[in-house]
Amino acid sequence: MLAADTVYFNEWCKILYLSLQRHAPWAHCHFHVFDATDKDLKWLSKHDCTYTHEVTPTAYATDKDTSVLYWSAARYIRFPEIYADATPCIDLDADSIMVNDLPKDVFLRDLENSWVPTRFKTAKVKSLASAIGFGLDTVRHDFTSRLKEVYDNDRLSWALDQRILDIMLAENKIKPMDMRYTDFRFASGAYIWTGKGDRVNYEIFRRAQEPYRRMI
Repeated sequence: MLAADTVYFNEWCKILYLSLQRHAPWAHCHFHVFDATDKDLKWLSKHDCTYTHEVTPTAYATDKDTSVLYWSAARYIRFPEIYADATPCIDLDADSIMVNDLPKDVFLRDLENSWVPTRFKTAKVKSLASAIGFGLDTVRHDFTSRLKEVYDNDRLSWALDQRILDIMLAENKIKPMDMRYTDFRFASGAYIWTGKGDRVNYEIFRRAQEPYRRMI
């Protein structure tokens, strides 16, 4: 699943989608677009994918930073509404690129349980929410219900998704995963690279995107 506002959809999602088609042609891709334009919907209707879209709520549409708070939570809150429980899926950050072939049997094996990539930060294991694998368990409901509880009763805040995932890791409610599906260090053996922060401007990342950029 790829979720983004109309800007990120056009800047990043289309490229990621085309790379997924090349390296995992068996995979289904669903887009969820915030504040989609007619042009966005027309493009989606012409490609081999499914899509949903929504308008950012007024309370979170005052400025870009506030909207991002909503989008970063809603991309997961919408997940159980879009996918059946028996459907394994990875929710990817839009500014990612697939760089190696992923066999279907490997994907299915990796998604037997839900996971989140982790890394050591300040001597602790921390989640990296640029990719979350939702497997054949109840993690998608547990995670999204925790997000929705904050949305319904409080105010969304930066890195809420990662704080919740860190708690779930400590509770052994979600499995840790290595960086193979979201490598911000651009390892040659990873399936997917993510342009975390200013890494989207690194030459190696831009070079991987270039063949697909010319296809749009």
